[in-house]
Amino acid sequence: MKPSVEQQLQGTCRILETVVAPCVADPLARTLLDNAVANLRMLTGALPAVAGFLRQDNEATLQLLAALRDSLTSELAVRISETTDEPEPDPANTAALDERNNRLRELLAQAVCSERLTPAHHRAIVRHMTERASRAPMRYVATASTPSSHQDPRHANPA
Repeated sequence: MKPSVEQQLQGTCRILETVVAPCVADPLARTLLDNAVANLRMLTGALPAVAGFLRQDNEATLQLLAALRDSLTSELAVRISETTDEPEPDPANTAALDERNNRLRELLAQAVCSERLTPAHHRAIVRHMTERASRAPMRYVATASTPSSHQDPRHANPA
């Protein structure tokens, strides 16, 4: 597909930087614009990796839930089994992969609260979440902080 999504995002950044940015005089508005461009650039680089990340994360989360299942309430264990039995989404359908990922993460969030989990289970959960965070293709990109001279007066410290 031409232009690709990445090319469209790059073009949007180019327009914002070359046409819009020179017209933005307010420092707060310029900081917000710079942050928006940085976010678009991050998305441009991350987009190709999202589907693969979701497939891998779904598989890892399913394995973790299966390992926790015997220590969970019967209702939650049944919901995990039902989810495990569902067919995997089309690997190219990022929206379906993301929806499955959200359901799996919700099940994991509920499982984490189980009083019957062992210390080994908790270590496995922490390891899973740490590894997931290290693989996530989309990461916040900080640019310059908001100028303090344009701080909202409602939140300013009284002198």
